[in-house]
Amino acid sequence: MVMTDTELTEAESNIDVSPNNTSSDENISDNGFNKVAIGVLIGATLGGIAGALSTRGVVDRVNRTVRDVGNSVKKAASSVDDTIRQVGDAVHSVTTEVNSTVKDVGDAVKDATEGVSSTVQSTVNSVKSTAADVNSTVQNTVNAVKDTTGEMIPSNEKERNVTEQNTLYKLVPVNSNEAGS
Repeated sequence: MVMTDTELTEAESNIDVSPNNTSSDENISDNGFNKVAIGVLIGATLGGIAGALSTRGVVDRVNRTVRDVGNSVKKAASSVDDTIRQVGDAVHSVTTEVNSTVKDVGDAVKDATEGVSSTVQSTVNSVKSTAADVNSTVQNTVNAVKDTTGEMIPSNEKERNVTEQNTLYKLVPVNSNEAGS
């Protein structure tokens, strides 16, 4: 079927053309118009800025300002870098000193414990030696006393003197109950 310009298709004949009805074609054209209007505004703004900047004095001031801002950022970055390096060096120095101090303290404690151990061992050895010397001296004294008393009284005379000259008494305890009865 061939269509002419005046003939409407079935889908086109069902379109409502009342003023309250907004079709998708109208939304598209309104949306497109809005985009064009925004583009014109942006273009006009940029054109105005470009026109204002076209004078040589304004361009020089903008360039100088951008250069000054760039130099300030470089100086700030360099200052931050220097500060971080100084902090890093300080931390390194502190950790090195702490490590050295801990080693020195550890060595001092080790030396002190070894000295205490040596002193305790020599004290124990001295006490052992003194005890052995005292024991030997006591043994020698006992032996000397035995030898001396043995020489003074012969052993058979000891028994005779005890029996002939002395009387041996045996003490027996008496109960207080028995004593009074």
